[in-house]
Amino acid sequence: MDVTPVAPPPRSRRRLWLTVTAVAVLGAAAFGVAFADNFADLGAYRYDPPKTFDGLPLVPEASKAKQSRVGSESGVSATTYLAGDQQRMVFLTVSERHIFLPSSELDDLLSRQRSNGEEIADLHEVDPGDRGGVMKCGRADAEGHAIAVCDWADGSMWGMYSETAEDVDAVAAHARDFRRQAEVPS
Repeated sequence: MDVTPVAPPPRSRRRLWLTVTAVAVLGAAAFGVAFADNFADLGAYRYDPPKTFDGLPLVPEASKAKQSRVGSESGVSATTYLAGDQQRMVFLTVSERHIFLPSSELDDLLSRQRSNGEEIADLHEVDPGDRGGVMKCGRADAEGHAIAVCDWADGSMWGMYSETAEDVDAVAAHARDFRRQAEVPS
């Protein structure tokens, strides 16, 4: 008769898998709560520029010319508004896309502008307005003309708002107003 002790049955790994699953579910829930606003803003708005903005009419021909310089990147639109006396101009470039981290996207946009030789002086963060996201404004020089520039990014798009003006704070207010009119619910 063999008196060798019988090995115990192998332990069930059920408890291990339940623990791993519980940790994964809790981690996903924490991630969802932490980034809930980012998920809610994805694709919340689409770009629909108004026919007139702040008394300036939309100039389709200039918008098409600017569009040809912007390129055929999917979702990129170029818009131009021009006063009759041509003293005041507003130029916009907007790219519609789902943006999960607007601040990172805005930093990438500003980096691309710098690499293209566009220097924006006194760049600072401003209130992005009720459409949310992040917005930074500053001053630049375009072919000898002083312009103020406001770049923004939110969950639905990034944009560059440029206006022939020197008062950056006034242009930031115009950019917020333009976003309120041109970013319409999807």
